[in-house]
Amino acid sequence: MRQQPHPPAPGRNLPALLARALQARAPLIGRKVTQAIRVFSGSADGLDGVFVDVYGTGAVLIVYEGAAGRFFEAAVDAAGEAKTVLDALAPLGVKAVYLKPFAKDRSKMGGELPPVVTDPTPAAGETLPEAILIREHGWNLEIRLYDGLSTGLFLDQRENRRFVAEWVKDRARVAGKPPTVLNTFAYTCAFSVAAATAGAITASVDVSGRYLDWGKRNFQHNGLDPALHRFAKMDTFEFFGYAKRKGLTFDLIVLDPPSFASGNKKKGIRPWSSVADYARLVGEASGLLNPRGVIFASTNTQELCRPGRLEREIVKGLGGGKPPRWQRLPEMPLDFARDSDRFAARAFSV
Repeated sequence: MRQQPHPPAPGRNLPALLARALQARAPLIGRKVTQAIRVFSGSADGLDGVFVDVYGTGAVLIVYEGAAGRFFEAAVDAAGEAKTVLDALAPLGVKAVYLKPFAKDRSKMGGELPPVVTDPTPAAGETLPEAILIREHGWNLEIRLYDGLSTGLFLDQRENRRFVAEWVKDRARVAGKPPTVLNTFAYTCAFSVAAATAGAITASVDVSGRYLDWGKRNFQHNGLDPALHRFAKMDTFEFFGYAKRKGLTFDLIVLDPPSFASGNKKKGIRPWSSVADYARLVGEASGLLNPRGVIFASTNTQELCRPGRLEREIVKGLGGGKPPRWQRLPEMPLDFARDSDRFAARAFSV
């Protein structure tokens, strides 16, 4: 029997796959509404476990354990593939590619990060500043390409941030006063920036003081005074209790929690699971909503992204009374449209 030839290593196809992915994103790149784009999205673009995000003059090559690990074993090495990515992205003005390897089970990492994710020297190209600014829909956001596994911005929420900004403008025009916006699990406060630049008074809540400080810098990057807004280093449910005691209510509430979060027994903070706790999150948030207010609810938890599941959790959280009035959200951004089943978001009033 004639022996079958070995299939080509995935890495050898990377230049062609990148070229095809960039061509598919040409309309988004040409519009120049953002300097932060996912230019390669894993299996949706032909290579499972490999993602490439562009942030202005920098890019990040994200590689997941498993199929992506075999990708590097079969190809040359991470540095070689980063150079391939840099060559493909150079026409966009990209000067450096940083590498972020992700373990399938991050709990096995023992809380320690791979040294490469905090190394200022990129896998390919020239060293970039510790912090760079990118432009998105008219606001500036701080990005850190070698500050750990994350960069400070979730690109899939780009158009939803625009939805928040436009909603704030419409509400202010009708009400004749600045709307109030609560951003829970605020991270670096990008939703808050979108709301505040549109004229809202915002409250950003996160358990991490470090990320809230990052959020305050994002406000300053946009000429906004952080002192005129609230930044609460608290667990979201703890803030809900505080807001009820103080009589605080909001016109728009953003719910974009992580899939999991560890608790803190000393502080009385329960572990968080989106699957187990999303309905409770919606229920407690709805108690802080002003008349004609809106809740924006989002998740990237796989189980909640199944068709209709997030909606059922929302209805459950509202207690099964009057059904929510669903609002229309923007379509998924072009750079995420082919893997939209990994994200779910709904906006509604009660």
